[in-house]
Amino acid sequence: MASAIQNNYRVRKSFAKLKQVIEIPNLIDIQKRSYDKFLQIDIPAEKREDVGLQGVFKSVFPIKDFSETSSLEFVSYNLEKPK
Repeated sequence: MASAIQNNYRVRKSFAKLKQVIEIPNLIDIQKRSYDKFLQIDIPAEKREDVGLQGVFKSVFPIKDFSETSSLEFVSYNLEKPK
């Protein structure tokens, strides 16, 4: 039942009953997809959903001053490719 596993100079015994372990998902790929969904870079500005960065801007704007004589409104955002 016990199998010996040798790593460098240490011998370890495994008493595990399961031979096959669940495959670990690619965690970096999950983070990249989440970031892409947050930014919505490949989606035109007029077709973006109110999630991620678009949702944050839509929820914060318009910003008005105390006397409501001026207002700052959000139109869209554009991210350029890195150099």
